[in-house]
Amino acid sequence: MKKIAIIAAVVAAVLFSARVRAGTLEANAVWTGTVKVSGRLLVKPGVTLKIEPGTVVKFVPAKPDDTGLAQCGMLILGTIIADGRPGARIRFTSAAQRPRPGDWGEIQIIRSKGSSFTDCDFRFGGWGLHMHHTKIKISGCTFMRNRFGGIRGKGGRVEIAGCILKGMHIGIRYLSGGPYIHNSDITDDRTGIFWRQGCNPRIKYNNFQGNRDYDIKLGELQSGNIDARLNWWGDGRPKLYDRHRESYIGRVITKPALSARAKIN
Repeated sequence: MKKIAIIAAVVAAVLFSARVRAGTLEANAVWTGTVKVSGRLLVKPGVTLKIEPGTVVKFVPAKPDDTGLAQCGMLILGTIIADGRPGARIRFTSAAQRPRPGDWGEIQIIRSKGSSFTDCDFRFGGWGLHMHHTKIKISGCTFMRNRFGGIRGKGGRVEIAGCILKGMHIGIRYLSGGPYIHNSDITDDRTGIFWRQGCNPRIKYNNFQGNRDYDIKLGELQSGNIDARLNWWGDGRPKLYDRHRESYIGRVITKPALSARAKIN
């Protein structure tokens, strides 16, 4: 009987081709297949949502709030584990027949423990991921065609490895903290990375190319220098907004630079 009960509990936790409406996830769940999310889903503290490789999460388009973000997405106060693999990537995208950037909002993660994203694709959101004071690794993920940007955050221990952030307003935007960004492509954005204030990141072995305004931009309250040595800056000089533009902000240190593209892994 005990074995049957365990099997029943596992089956109950798995959602096959389900639709999840706005509300609260109060028990551990495993998603697989195609899952449609309407409204904003809250994952409570102590609750784990696991998303299996190959799963497609489709967000139903919603009206924007006063910040311009569509009111559809996720707020993770517990744990989210979305670890895809090559050939079975996890997709977060719009449920619209003709998707557009900004159809859904973002996945926001606050003070989460044990969360991770591996081999995931984020498309047609406002932002892909938004972290606050969370320790998390984001590896092998792509962020494209989101209305505002790919990743934003505040504080926490964040590692961004082997990712592609392409064709958005901002690739990465950060306030305080020191994320580790390495072996990633940050290309064809308006601004590759925007450090707003109080950041002390590690930025190594990345490729910056084709960003229209800036590869790296410092906010008006970012007084400290940013170490961006050992990156590849394409065929030209780095596009920077730092002390060379405004005397009261820090410098972006780019030398020595890589002479060839870094490996994405």
